[in-house]
Amino acid sequence: MSEASVLQELKSLPIAELTPGLRAVGLGLFIENLETLVVADLHLGYEQALEEAGIFIPAVQYKFIKGFILKALEETGCRKLVILGDVKHEFGSALKQEWGETIDLLSTLKEREVDVHVVRGNHDNFLIPMLKRFEVPLHDPYLKEGNYLFFHGHKELPLDAWSGGARYIVMGHEHPAVLLRDELGVSVKLKSFLVGSYGEATLVVVPALSPLMPGTEVNAPRAKFLSPLLREVDVGSMRAYVVELGSGVYDFGTVDLLARAARV
Repeated sequence: MSEASVLQELKSLPIAELTPGLRAVGLGLFIENLETLVVADLHLGYEQALEEAGIFIPAVQYKFIKGFILKALEETGCRKLVILGDVKHEFGSALKQEWGETIDLLSTLKEREVDVHVVRGNHDNFLIPMLKRFEVPLHDPYLKEGNYLFFHGHKELPLDAWSGGARYIVMGHEHPAVLLRDELGVSVKLKSFLVGSYGEATLVVVPALSPLMPGTEVNAPRAKFLSPLLREVDVGSMRAYVVELGSGVYDFGTVDLLARAARV
């Protein structure tokens, strides 16, 4: 069953508290005191990018992405949405599919009076003309709101990001996932949140919303992380919260524990 079909059949999205005041709502993050929904890594237009590389798959992910965002906004009552980068997929100028899907999403959100903010990701070249049409701000390289610091995660944060302090750091880019393997060697990757610490701050890594982005296997042997920030922290001590839209959000324990289990 496709992700879009699962979403349609759900009465409500699975919810779990990650840390006080922060809740996973499916693949999104709900920040209570900001009344804000956070999502990451949409990669709109990915199917056309694959087609131009000679790989043909149906254009299926946008229906899920749009449906999820609208459902999560409705269930949380949020009027504000932060997208943690990689709205589009192609590094160069916007493909026709990227343009059409991005315009449709922003138009729908504007009609519903959602306050949208985009933090620039490494795939978000040539995104500004689309954002300007709907007066959506692009924050580069980070967005700071109160005690929360939002950034994509593909490069190091500048020193001024830390002025005034930050109690919570929320990022995307890594597409975290947990690798599970049974006794027959059959494996599956499950998208997950990562929750841990960066210095004195709570660090939350948000999974990719795109259903076509399986992600980095955080518990695989010799896992190599994309984000410079994650290469600075003890990822092994971070907790993985696996998201299964059809059933729930589950605390799978620390990455170190999962890595040991994967080696058995």
